[in-house]
Amino acid sequence: MALPRSPEILAAIRGLGLVLRGDPQAPAWYDLSIDGFWRSFWPALIAAGLYFAVLEPSAEDLAAWGSHIGFALGEAGQYLTAWVAYLAVMVLLCRAFHLTGRYAVFVVLYNWAQAIINGVSLPVMLAENWGLLPPGALIGWELALLLLWLYTVAQIARTALGASLMVAVTAAALDLAATILVDRAIGALL
Repeated sequence: MALPRSPEILAAIRGLGLVLRGDPQAPAWYDLSIDGFWRSFWPALIAAGLYFAVLEPSAEDLAAWGSHIGFALGEAGQYLTAWVAYLAVMVLLCRAFHLTGRYAVFVVLYNWAQAIINGVSLPVMLAENWGLLPPGALIGWELALLLLWLYTVAQIARTALGASLMVAVTAAALDLAATILVDRAIGALL
């Protein structure tokens, strides 16, 4: 299975724009084949890897993880654990609301959205790391990004699954809950 090429990446960016507008035709911009399903994991993994490579640990993080590399690997492991946990919980939600027939479409759109939004974050993080932004500038950025992400997940649930607004908001809340629970569990182990 090859990595996605630029036409697929550009189509996914266009598709995400349509998802954000709630266009039910958005999934047509994605490769929904079996290969496309598995290929959708690569951009998210690559973007996450780059994200964690440029993420700057605090002094507290360095003390907990021992080094910058330990911090990046720990954060990446936490991210992957939350990702898998969330997709597993979404299987249960889809079963409960009889939406399993479109679960693979949800995963493809979710994976691409992660890659695109993480990719957009990288230049902002690098700008702060290089001193181009004032200290603390990312606090507002992180809140805006969280709100955008929750909106995106809800829109993906509506667009890909045909979910009601209640189910879509639940899908977004579960994403946040999975991330928080994994973070707390790993924090308790450290």
